[in-house]
Amino acid sequence: MSEFAKEEELKKLLEDKFGTGISAINIQRIRRVWLEAAPEKLVEILEFLKAAGFDHISTITGFDEGENLGAFYHATDTHILATIKVKTPLSSPKLPTITGIFPGAISYERELEDLLGIKIEGLPPGRRYPLDDEFPKDQYPLRKTWKTADFQAARKAAASLIKEAR
Repeated sequence: MSEFAKEEELKKLLEDKFGTGISAINIQRIRRVWLEAAPEKLVEILEFLKAAGFDHISTITGFDEGENLGAFYHATDTHILATIKVKTPLSSPKLPTITGIFPGAISYERELEDLLGIKIEGLPPGRRYPLDDEFPKDQYPLRKTWKTADFQAARKAAASLIKEAR
């Protein structure tokens, strides 16, 4: 029996279920399975994983690849960590919410919106997180193109509008 038996079993289940909906899947090391999927398959994959016992989303990590933004969704059954990478074009970044599967993902999804500008479709309305309400809405500090000077200019402009309104 291979030392990666559980990982290989999960890989086969995912390949059989999603086939071409997964563009890459590999076992990085013991207890780690990584896959890439299209955003439209994300919810279905996470529902499948949750039904298979992956009942905890440990975190969601956003990223900027230049032409694409995206996120790594890390789900675990406490034995194996399955990481799903999804990408979305920088020109129109959007991903589906997973709060229907993992309600605790709401904070992570708000971070994706606030820090990278990825629109999370279906995310319930609420306060910004982690940036404060005064932070300019069109500034995304985790994007590679973000410049502090742009932020300072936007902040001064906003402060000036607030002063004039008073």
